[in-house]
Amino acid sequence: MGIGGGAGRVVDQMRKCCLPDVQLYAFGMNRKEMDELSLCGKYLIGQEGLGSGKDRFLAEYECSKSFPAIEGVLRGRLVAVFVVCLGGGTGEGCVRSFLQKAREVGNKAIILATIPHSSEGAEKRKNALGLLKALEPMVDALYTVDYDDSRYATLTEVFQEADRKIIEFTDSLLGMVLRRCMISFDFNDFRTFLQFPTPSKHIDFFMLTGSLDFLRKEVKDWWKKLPAKYSSADEVAMAVFSIENADWSDDKETTEAMDVVHECFLQLPPDAEVKWGIYPDETLPPHQFRLRVFTKCKR
Repeated sequence: MGIGGGAGRVVDQMRKCCLPDVQLYAFGMNRKEMDELSLCGKYLIGQEGLGSGKDRFLAEYECSKSFPAIEGVLRGRLVAVFVVCLGGGTGEGCVRSFLQKAREVGNKAIILATIPHSSEGAEKRKNALGLLKALEPMVDALYTVDYDDSRYATLTEVFQEADRKIIEFTDSLLGMVLRRCMISFDFNDFRTFLQFPTPSKHIDFFMLTGSLDFLRKEVKDWWKKLPAKYSSADEVAMAVFSIENADWSDDKETTEAMDVVHECFLQLPPDAEVKWGIYPDETLPPHQFRLRVFTKCKR
């Protein structure tokens, strides 16, 4: 569920992921932005359709009138994933109400949030980070993309990179449960990962795609690809690995791919919890593999 115009556009792009048993929705206050989306499930918050005007309190007030629609979308779901671009009035004003409804109907709730760029103002960043901290007790997991961490120079490229990261994270995490697999990562494993006790509910994620030689090179000290809070592999409390290939019929390649995953395991501390899955992906070129890594930090 995308909350706000920017988040709605991100969810609209998720249609190409083709995840089974997933419904996509967008809630926004700008009628023009909602009309531009190709989603079937899109809802206008408020009657004017002119947007929130960056007014969080107006957005929160108007959102309260949409509770029946929000509850109708959430009821009967196992997991609710909320996408919100912090810094805007609609997302920041409405996200708390969405989370409250998710808790009322018994959903697992995950927030995927972007954090405003420094060029948008220090106060806006401070408010966004404060809101995230306040929302953490209401969710099962958080995944954030900080615009300041981008390697791109223009804001357009920064926003596009953030959209891609959110889509890849969603496709990867939900896909582990929903897609056909050879060694299963099921909903119980998913729930264990979300509930694994760590001081923070933040999930970190990265993905590698290439030949086995490439992966062997890249997974040496793989924890260095994680955020700076991981001062060493010993900071990993729990890790989930997904390895994918188009054709697992080659025994030699399969053995070598398992060795890559095993190399990742060996770098973890003895007390780290580990789960993994093997998946066929016919879209990958021959002899190409994809490794997805999710972690939770001890800090």
